[in-house]
Amino acid sequence: MPLGARHLNAGHQRVLLAHFMALSDRDRFLRFGGRLSTQAIEEYTQHIDYSASTVLGVFGDELELLGVAHLCPQDRVVELGISVLPAHRRRGLGTLLLHRSLGHARLIGASRLFLHCLAENSPLMRLAVTAGAVISFADGEADGFIELPPGTMYSSAVEIAEEQLAVMDWALKAQRRAWQHVLHPGVAARKSGEPI
Repeated sequence: MPLGARHLNAGHQRVLLAHFMALSDRDRFLRFGGRLSTQAIEEYTQHIDYSASTVLGVFGDELELLGVAHLCPQDRVVELGISVLPAHRRRGLGTLLLHRSLGHARLIGASRLFLHCLAENSPLMRLAVTAGAVISFADGEADGFIELPPGTMYSSAVEIAEEQLAVMDWALKAQRRAWQHVLHPGVAARKSGEPI
């Protein structure tokens, strides 16, 4: 089980795109609220402004992104989009991403977290309701708002500690993967899909 969700940056664009492309057509439809071509998803990942928004990722043992949260602040409201690879659902990754998103939103002074999705995206709605979201439905779409208490010194310290834990988790996985390549180059390359 991953130890945390860490902040991503422009250097993670390739692995972020791989995550979105690993979602089924149906999952991409639910995540983006419509059918997007491969080119549109590539453009989406290329145009993320990491100085104006936050992307959190949960990494697997092979440094693949198992889950992603994208937070877009506007005034004191932060809009959130979440995706988790199908094989890794119902393992708490969505809850982990939502928890980190709530903490980060408080850290930057937001008063509400906002989720907008298609009404048929029941997994996301269930996740939001467990976090206290008030959901409204209209014209096949759903909006959820989670009210956030003001951040405190303690909540800031927790957010920093959780980021450090997530970075440490990633570093340990990267080190283990590097040693696999050194000790068993053929096996590690076949496992990761890289050329031998």
